[in-house]
Amino acid sequence: MSAILSLDTEMANIPHLTGVHAQHVPHNPGLPVQSSIGQQVPQSYQASSHHPQQQHAYQYSAQQPIANVTSAQPNTGAGSPIVIDVKPTLKQVDDQPWRYSRGYPAMCRWMASDDDFFVIRKFGEVAARVLLRMQDRIVQLEEKLQNQDRISATHGLHSGTFRYEKNLSRDEIMDELTWRLSEYQRFALDHSQMKDRTEATKFQVSNVTKWIENANEKVIQKEEQEFLHKDWDLIPVVPKARTPLRRFIDQFDFLRLPPCLRNRNKNHRLYNEEDFERTSTVYSKDELVDKIVTFITIVLGLGMLIGPLWWLQNLSNNERRLGVITGFLFIFTGLLSILTVAKPFEVLAATAAYGALLMVFMQLGSNSGSAG
Repeated sequence: MSAILSLDTEMANIPHLTGVHAQHVPHNPGLPVQSSIGQQVPQSYQASSHHPQQQHAYQYSAQQPIANVTSAQPNTGAGSPIVIDVKPTLKQVDDQPWRYSRGYPAMCRWMASDDDFFVIRKFGEVAARVLLRMQDRIVQLEEKLQNQDRISATHGLHSGTFRYEKNLSRDEIMDELTWRLSEYQRFALDHSQMKDRTEATKFQVSNVTKWIENANEKVIQKEEQEFLHKDWDLIPVVPKARTPLRRFIDQFDFLRLPPCLRNRNKNHRLYNEEDFERTSTVYSKDELVDKIVTFITIVLGLGMLIGPLWWLQNLSNNERRLGVITGFLFIFTGLLSILTVAKPFEVLAATAAYGALLMVFMQLGSNSGSAG
């Protein structure tokens, strides 16, 4: 709980306020007092009415240490409260973290700072149920429309015009079908896009879990944290196509966050010194990490071209050459799977082209051996 201030003691009689500035405020009977969090101080803690001419000082509760009591200017407006800015103690912040500059404001600021922090649920099961319900409503309207068509045919009403429609019930059904179908199709398309998203990785989910643990688990209402336990239904708001190598690097802090790859400027720009995220959240230089992965890919790719070229040149036995080619084909396929996000048929096509290139190398080696 925040400290409660009282106005019933003069500054000279408060020994534990030594060295702390508190401005004298003329007493105004009936004027409510509020703390910095907006709680109104009970009347029993306000200035005594039998000392109307005395000036009073703000007194901090004796149960807790005083901290940064700033002066408050009296507001002469009728019924306007005096707001006193009191910095909470560490115990208060620990007991009620949702109250003192944390809660959803802090969580949203942190989540929005990096794409790997922002994960939400796609509600696959609920969305399927809503779609089926919307579908059933449309099916019922479809049946009603077909029934009205039969009624119109029985009574000889014109069914070949919208402009001169005489069956008003059929016209009303068409109006309702229009907006229901539009709503249904829009929802289905939106859900298909959500459904197509890849699931959030363990690394992304653990980021949010660790933030709540570091912030204090009471920072967000417990039942509102339950969405993190449904990891099969979580998706990143901004998905990133990352290679298996990059995902492997992200799993280990010593690979992903060495001092040279840390973006310390982002921490200082986003958080103040009292914010725990300034030290507990470490941002990496993603562009630099991507460049390193690209460099590794280029070096390995050149090695897969130059290596067999020289090796095949020094072999005269065709069986050995075929063995080298077979080995490099397996290595090439594995590297494509690790270093790229290519689909299986793309990997197969690239491996076939690489195999054809190696056969050319083999032929060149054979020709040079024959010439020698």
